[in-house]
Amino acid sequence: MTSRTPIYYTRCPVPTASGVAFQTGMFTDAFKGSDYVVPNIMELGPKHQDVHYTHSIDMFIREGGVAPPVWARANGVDSVVLGITFMEEFQGVFVRTDDPAETIADLVGRRLALPLWPRLVFNFWRFAALKGLISALAVHNVTPDAVQFIDIVEGWDPSERRNVGRDDLNASARCEYRGQLEALLSGEVDAIFGKGPEVGLLQREAQGGLRLLYDVRSAPGIEERINNSTPRIITTSRHAVEEHFDAVVLYTQTAIRAANWVQDNPAEARSLIARECSIDADDIETYLEPDYRDKFLPRLDEGLVNAVEFVKAFLHDHGFIDQDFAIDEWIDHRPLQQAYEREGLAPIPSN
Repeated sequence: MTSRTPIYYTRCPVPTASGVAFQTGMFTDAFKGSDYVVPNIMELGPKHQDVHYTHSIDMFIREGGVAPPVWARANGVDSVVLGITFMEEFQGVFVRTDDPAETIADLVGRRLALPLWPRLVFNFWRFAALKGLISALAVHNVTPDAVQFIDIVEGWDPSERRNVGRDDLNASARCEYRGQLEALLSGEVDAIFGKGPEVGLLQREAQGGLRLLYDVRSAPGIEERINNSTPRIITTSRHAVEEHFDAVVLYTQTAIRAANWVQDNPAEARSLIARECSIDADDIETYLEPDYRDKFLPRLDEGLVNAVEFVKAFLHDHGFIDQDFAIDEWIDHRPLQQAYEREGLAPIPSN
């Protein structure tokens, strides 16, 4: 038997259809008998762990936060957007439990943490913190120059939780905010930002030492609630689309099936997603919106595209990327359209 061509799967440790499809064996079933196989990108070894951010190999499909793919595209990588999702998640500004601040406005003149990750090829955590903090400030009519942003180093290996296999879902996870939490509790900074299910790890490690000052999810405008994981996007290389189109469509089909499986199997899905995110199943609704199970289906609605455009503009305006590019030219609608047709689904109306 001739060897099968790998299309490497990679995802962020957040709820994704790709993660569900991989963990449930849907990719294995969908590609059985084909010329392709969908292995975990971790099989390439540590030398290739940055592919999740750099998009530096041709045969991969990534689903996760929007900022790294934008950064890679701005740096000249010929990638393609296949689909977009938007799932509201927890976004909190935290202070110490005994801090006198009552609102974000009380942080004027004070110190807010921004993480430095020396072992990350692209510091998306810094983008997420800056975006969340600036959004919280804006809602309270506070300008960014009215506070002090303080660099805090997070020095450990950021790849630990990214592409876990089926056998290590129950392994304990490290808190991504450990350095910032220590800085907050020691008084080096006065506020930190945390987002998504990973805030569960932050609160667990804080042991009651921090207090939520403001949840950005309560902001009135969608632009304030946009962050690294809102939206999430599915990307691959243009080479994969042009040279392995049917395989890319089949991957996208399988993601659609996984999204529908989440809706049809709420208990199993809840447990699986909680373990992929390293939180307790009982806490999942704390960190995700109540109807999160409806938000796994990839789409390319105008509103979702506009959210990606907003992230790109923020990254450019704040110096995370130097080069601008056209979002419309980055998106290829064909694989998603074909996937919907092959699954017998009508196109989803635009927002």
